[in-house]
Amino acid sequence: MQATSVRYHVRPMDLGDISQVMEIEQESFLNMWPATAFKRDIQHNPLARYLVVAEQRQDAEEAMALLAERERRRAPMPPPRLGRWVGELKRLFGVEEEGEVETSREPIVGLVGVWLMPGEAHIVTIAVRESHRGRGIGELLLIAAIALATLNDREVVTLEVRASNQAAQALYEKYGFRKVDVRHRYYSDNHEDAVIMTTDSIHSAPYQALCQRLRQEHRERCGHYELDFC
Repeated sequence: MQATSVRYHVRPMDLGDISQVMEIEQESFLNMWPATAFKRDIQHNPLARYLVVAEQRQDAEEAMALLAERERRRAPMPPPRLGRWVGELKRLFGVEEEGEVETSREPIVGLVGVWLMPGEAHIVTIAVRESHRGRGIGELLLIAAIALATLNDREVVTLEVRASNQAAQALYEKYGFRKVDVRHRYYSDNHEDAVIMTTDSIHSAPYQALCQRLRQEHRERCGHYELDFC
């Protein structure tokens, strides 16, 4: 069988991506954010930026069939009478009805969330679809987050990471992050500590040279990708 050519496309997340992003969050985190948080951030939060990695490959029909099958396995819609009753409750309590949003036809395999704070870009989430882990997508998301921070003229990039997640910490240290503090009992699911990490200035010549070298190594190791927000 001929090998499938895979290419990764990093772009801003849109409303049509939310259902796939929620699948990735469910696979990655015990306490995921609800989909409404993504919708609210995309539409109303000027600080928030979400990027997704879309997989583009020759056998696109096969990928779309898999996504369609996942949609068919979802819970059925409520009966018409129940649906009308729910609609009346929404109107009674002032809940906004959402228009129909077309689901993205691209397979989404990862996401990163960044808040553009004054002087810094704070990474709030990085997640990769379980079936695609170990392929360098997490590193690609970090590359994209740093590029986004650079384009928006933030001085440093910061994040929190679980104290037990040594693999993630090693990746961040590879990209120039250093540990600066600990937030005790930060994670609500098991009260684990969070390690706070930050870069030095991402605009400095040494840091830019580091990122350029690491991006090239990533391309050689994991294949071509496009950043569609630069």
